[in-house]
Amino acid sequence: MKSIAELLSLRYQYENYIENLEIPKDKKIGHINNLVWFKDNGHVKNRFRKGYDESILICKTILDNYYKRE
Repeated sequence: MKSIAELLSLRYQYENYIENLEIPKDKKIGHINNLVWFKDNGHVKNRFRKGYDESILICKTILDNYYKRE
């Protein structure tokens, strides 16, 4: 399980990666609901774009840690 500081660092990296992906502007903030949306829908128009693989990996890591803490 990652610390809060590690998760915040991952969130920052995630937000930097998705900056250039084609997703709605209101989904570009690293909130849990937006991370879930990205995990389910982010592949549309983005799966071949630079940064997608990294962003989905970070997204899954954050969500896995979030649900372990509940």
